[in-house]
Amino acid sequence: MSPPSLLRWKHVAVLPFTIVLCAGQSKPPGPLKFPTLFPPWPADWSLLRSTIAQTCNYSGWFDPSLAAEFGVVSIDWANHENSYRSRPFSSIPGGPVYPDDADLVTQAEMIKLASRNQTKVFVYRQGQGIAINFGMQAHQVLSDPQYDGFWLKTVNNTPLPGNINQTDGRRIGGVFDFRNETLVKWFATEYVGGPQCIGHPMVDGWFADDVYGLGSPGSADRTPVVKESGLSPDQVAAWNRGQQKAVVAAQTLAVNKLGSFNWQNFQPMCEPGHDEPCPNGWTGTAAPDRASCENGAPDGMHGKGFPGMRKMCSAQGGALARDIPWLYQLWHDRNAEQGTFPGQGSCTEAADCALDTCKSDGGGVDCSPIKDIRQRIAAFLLSRGPYAWMGYNWMGCAGSDHKRKYMPFPNGPYACPQNASLRCAGYTDGARWQPPKDWDPEGAMNLDYGLPIDTACTEVEAGVFERRFENITVRLNCSNWVADFVPTVAS
Repeated sequence: MSPPSLLRWKHVAVLPFTIVLCAGQSKPPGPLKFPTLFPPWPADWSLLRSTIAQTCNYSGWFDPSLAAEFGVVSIDWANHENSYRSRPFSSIPGGPVYPDDADLVTQAEMIKLASRNQTKVFVYRQGQGIAINFGMQAHQVLSDPQYDGFWLKTVNNTPLPGNINQTDGRRIGGVFDFRNETLVKWFATEYVGGPQCIGHPMVDGWFADDVYGLGSPGSADRTPVVKESGLSPDQVAAWNRGQQKAVVAAQTLAVNKLGSFNWQNFQPMCEPGHDEPCPNGWTGTAAPDRASCENGAPDGMHGKGFPGMRKMCSAQGGALARDIPWLYQLWHDRNAEQGTFPGQGSCTEAADCALDTCKSDGGGVDCSPIKDIRQRIAAFLLSRGPYAWMGYNWMGCAGSDHKRKYMPFPNGPYACPQNASLRCAGYTDGARWQPPKDWDPEGAMNLDYGLPIDTACTEVEAGVFERRFENITVRLNCSNWVADFVPTVAS
């Protein structure tokens, strides 16, 4: 059997930069910070290929066979952390160790092989350049004097405290200065567009962290950058414009030339300070519960409020889901459900072993099926368009193999129920990681739905919503809260 094709698709769709979305009882955001782009690969109506997650395993490589079960996975910077923390930092002899961009690419290659190139793999990039988690490539630039203008300084023109260590002349961190046009170009074409990121043939996209911009004097600032650098409001505004310019340049480069996509182009996407009102920085639409099924719910801390099936089945449903690169969360209320959700937790703290182990194995995790999973799957299928993904974003680092050693933790080791003989400092478990095929014990994830016959869903009777696909008709009864998946009857 020949290996899977690695051809890059060049289909591109770019919509106007400013768009307003309305969603049920939730408040509509203002103009989007980033343009509306679509992935440059063909639409895929397969339900299993329409799944998404942010994956991370502190203890070693994330299991590529598990990642291959998803349609899209985004690998976090902390993945494989035990390895990069044990390797010498070659560009600064004897210096501290930082994430190596090559590890992300290696993990991507593993997932691509396991999935026969079916899974789209994204890698992490730091959008502010703060602290340690932005890879060897940025550190090589940070340590090169000719790039000194890439980095913000204090009011005394010294390195920013907390991010740069000058005790022995070595810089160990930094903050990008996006007022520098050369940096803006480098960020898009090399840091993101280069061979250690979306310029690599095994990398399909990138996740941009901390791209919300800096605050201004007198306002909330998530970092001490503004205070320590002494930037004026005008200078902060120039920095923010530069960051947005850099990110948008990388996004358009990804879609137009490199066959890839940025996580921040999924919608709905809320960036505090830009997509107002946006109190919590949510990403994606939350799944409905019974109360919000028909007419929607307000925005939550971790998800745009579900608009309600009545709107999803109307013309308004286009802008809400069908006509955007739609990200749909499996949870309705993340805070309430996080104790049972797959994909969260690690043995990095004393309590995490219990939180990362199923009750059936002696831990504290309820590993029963995801709440209302059939109704949540039905709502996704009824609402979706050609570019849509169902799953979850950041839920913490957890592995799929708790037997791999990890770096020791302070005050450890900790007792771990399923590994009493090994103890838990240095191990992670993946009790909450489930492949999408196992989400619904009754098998709704594994049906062959085929292409949609109906462009949108229809309210066939009060509170009952239906959509026909070639092979399966999906029905969600909001009144009695029952989802049905039945063979489509030929008309």
